[in-house]
Amino acid sequence: MAGTRKVAGTPKLKEKSQRPDPRAGKEVLLLWAILGEGGVNSVSRATLSKKGMLPSEDNKAREGLKARGLIQVEPRTTRNEQGRPVRGIWMTVTKAGLAWAEENLAAVPAKSQVAAPILQAWLARLSILLQARDIPVAEFLGRQGDVGPEPGIERATITTVAAPPDRSTLNGDYDALRARIRQAYLELTGGRVNARVLLSDLRRKLKDVDRRALDEALKKMQSEEEASLYQLDNRVELTDADRAAAIYFGGEPRHILWIER
Repeated sequence: MAGTRKVAGTPKLKEKSQRPDPRAGKEVLLLWAILGEGGVNSVSRATLSKKGMLPSEDNKAREGLKARGLIQVEPRTTRNEQGRPVRGIWMTVTKAGLAWAEENLAAVPAKSQVAAPILQAWLARLSILLQARDIPVAEFLGRQGDVGPEPGIERATITTVAAPPDRSTLNGDYDALRARIRQAYLELTGGRVNARVLLSDLRRKLKDVDRRALDEALKKMQSEEEASLYQLDNRVELTDADRAAAIYFGGEPRHILWIER
């Protein structure tokens, strides 16, 4: 009888040992929160908490992500709106974390009330990207498998709508594109030089220009000392649109265009 009870109890012990660690789901939740709010930039714990994006027991999730090399954690001292120094924890997703995120976008986070604002942050970033690349939502969603067109819609029509148009004839002409950049800059500054223009505003002004062509032109203008690209240091002022519009130099984002003459 004793032997029978021992055998019967074995599956329960095995089942218990195979249960997933609940912290794993919270680690995913925290990682999505950092990426949704900060992208590739650092984000503070205080910011996530203020926006309702901080999961419970975040310290355990944070240490778990750090131990796996998916995030970097750094204590920083910043100043609040009253100018007083404030100590806080800042988190940045590492290259390994970005690689993990790319391979596990469908990873299920823990069930939590903070999931809604995290999802909202991701959808806001997605909206900015679709608008910047002029990608229709229908094209992004696409069709799963070859299920054929909806009744009354020709397949050729769907293909035509999905094909991206050639949106700028200036992409291969640097001089013409540089002139358009200067014109857009002056329009945004009211005709003044020595003033800042956010790249997010410039991209909206030149939305017919291919992003890669515009980036290369701006980089060339900086290399030829015709313009300067700066980082927006005030994190409070930085928006999702600014992050999406940034140009990167050596892994550092630049959000502002400045023309001196």
